[in-house]
Amino acid sequence: MINTRITDVNEYSKVLELGNTVKREVNKLYKTLELEVDGVFRSMLLLKKKKYAAVTITTGPDGQYVMGKETKGLDLVRRDWCIQSKESGLYILDQILSGDEKEIVVNKIHDHLEKVAAQMRGGELPLDKYVITKGLNKHPNDYPDAKSQAHVYVAKRMINDHKAVGVGDHIPYVITASIEEVGQQQQQQQTSSKKDTVSERARHPDEIGRSNGVLKPDVEWYLLNQILPPISRLCEPIEGTSPGIIAEKLGLDSSKYNNVSSAYDVDDDDIVDFTPASCLPDEERFKGVEKLVITCSDCNEEAEFPGIYQMKDGIRVSGLRCPNPRCGNPQFWGEDDRWSCVAGIRNKISMMKKKHQRQYYDGWVRCDDPMCGLETRQLSVFEGCCLKQGCNGRMKSMYTESTLQTQLKYFDSLFDITHVIKQQRRSVKTVAAQDSITTLIKEISFDVGDEDMKAFQVLHSFTSQALSKSGYNFVGVEFFQNLFGATCKCVSP
Repeated sequence: MINTRITDVNEYSKVLELGNTVKREVNKLYKTLELEVDGVFRSMLLLKKKKYAAVTITTGPDGQYVMGKETKGLDLVRRDWCIQSKESGLYILDQILSGDEKEIVVNKIHDHLEKVAAQMRGGELPLDKYVITKGLNKHPNDYPDAKSQAHVYVAKRMINDHKAVGVGDHIPYVITASIEEVGQQQQQQQTSSKKDTVSERARHPDEIGRSNGVLKPDVEWYLLNQILPPISRLCEPIEGTSPGIIAEKLGLDSSKYNNVSSAYDVDDDDIVDFTPASCLPDEERFKGVEKLVITCSDCNEEAEFPGIYQMKDGIRVSGLRCPNPRCGNPQFWGEDDRWSCVAGIRNKISMMKKKHQRQYYDGWVRCDDPMCGLETRQLSVFEGCCLKQGCNGRMKSMYTESTLQTQLKYFDSLFDITHVIKQQRRSVKTVAAQDSITTLIKEISFDVGDEDMKAFQVLHSFTSQALSKSGYNFVGVEFFQNLFGATCKCVSP
């Protein structure tokens, strides 16, 4: 895509010619896959891959330039948003793509939100603006959880009213603030301790019309669940506004959304200047792991385990010593002997390892929509879709394979002498840092002590065993065969 903003329609031909030039030059070099100019955008809002909106420029039959709009993957195209949500989204999208100054665009957006909130609370919007529509994938009686799905609940009420409802029908409904239709029933509801779910407050628009004002749309629910989420996602890349400000303009509690980050945030530096984790310094690579903290048996002070050695007054000292300068017996962290200390460290690592493995296998997932944030262990059969009604987010693992792998690698790095030397070479720009690995191992062994080095080798064997069992370390032969073809031969090193 040519990243050139067209401020004048007359520039269209120049941009198109530039795109054709790039296409021709690239197609000269690569014959397997050819480029083609798909279109020219005057302005574009790119939220995420396959989620964008743009103003297009095309040539009409009479040779005149025609302006259009193209949207893909946005909330506006989905049926499960009410009419007012879609209209507000289209208005705000027009402002963002208008090309006006940023301050003007932001002010218009905020003014619109304040106006809509005032109209909704004042009862000025017609009922059809609150209508949400959703289709039935099967007969309403075949749903086991009808009370948790508003459109199914309404469809069952329609069947009870002797109305024809079938598979594939789109059911319109409105979430109401009151579910009772007569005064006596309403009074009973007010004295009851039972609180109805959102789905049980859903009603067909015709039913609301027949209630003579008893049933009314739940304005606060609509502002919180139908206006705030899609508008916040549209405005996230726009400077001068935020989910907290948008909530404030809608008359909602802005404190809940001041620290909300977008699910669409993409750091360009992470893509362009990507550095593999294995090439990062330990301070950055392991900044998010749970540190190995040892409690000294003599002074009862806790301290982060330093690894094979620690620096004290410019001299290497064994990591099997308590770093507390006031400790009366720092050798072996207050234990009676070296191997008792090793056993304590090994037990601590074993308990931490089991804890993190349990977190991974618990399988908790969180919705990536910042306005939802649902946390659950349940998974949708529809490719990780959020289970919360009306949410379009995706469920992501809260504790991933990568997180567990990094934690295990942290344990292993504490006792891996080769890894320690690589980190030393990275941080110390001296002549000594350029010595051979064998020389540096001898120097560290001399400062730390041969017996302590044997203890660290035992601990390293224990931590590396956990890594060797992790499937995250290996790429199967099938991957390379699929990538390079069946003729790919894997040679053992």
